[in-house]
Amino acid sequence: MSANELTIYFSTNPPDLWVAHRSALAEAFGTPTLIAAENSSAAEYDPAVSFDGLTLWFASNRVANEGFHLYVANRASTLAEFGAPGLAATVGATDTKQADWQPFVTADGGELWFASTRAGGLGGNDIWHATSTGNGFAVPSIVPELNSSSDDFLPTLSADRLTVYFTSTRTVTGTKGKLDIWTSHRSTVNDGFPGPALADELNTSGNDLATWLSADNCRMYGASDVSGPSRLYVATRSP
Repeated sequence: MSANELTIYFSTNPPDLWVAHRSALAEAFGTPTLIAAENSSAAEYDPAVSFDGLTLWFASNRVANEGFHLYVANRASTLAEFGAPGLAATVGATDTKQADWQPFVTADGGELWFASTRAGGLGGNDIWHATSTGNGFAVPSIVPELNSSSDDFLPTLSADRLTVYFTSTRTVTGTKGKLDIWTSHRSTVNDGFPGPALADELNTSGNDLATWLSADNCRMYGASDVSGPSRLYVATRSP
């Protein structure tokens, strides 16, 4: 989502990137259109836009015989189209067969979070993050307190970076589907996250994904296949 929640970026199956707009929060989105400059004959997934709306991140496997990599595209203003994407090489895995995907940029632009199957993790997919260096991002590091021997992915942080949501295949008492949403909250951004707990109110018997949280923490956007094919959803709460 854009910061004002009037533009939504999403991926579909077949795997292409789309965008849709609305003029007010209470209105429906208009007809989606393909983001032509970012799509290729390969698979494109997981679009994420920076808080200022000028940078678009996504994952693609467009390099033959390699895994998914993170790509980034820029534009001069929110009235312009995004330019041709480039490989986000500074955060890429050493082994190009590994997958880096599901990028999430914090509201202040200071951190890039994503999921990866690179070496050094605890399971198949693990959550990693990299801090901004001013002109790029530093070498990523794993977030051990959020990961498990199962698949952990789709990190989504609150604007103040104190709360994180993510999706996991881990199974404990209380899980409802194959993919459930988990959450953790810390007191300051200098603290590590405590061990995560199930976000019970967001989970169903289907596969549930949390992908974007509004700045006031009142609207969580995501996807679920609880009613059939995967669809986009929003969950709301009072301030």
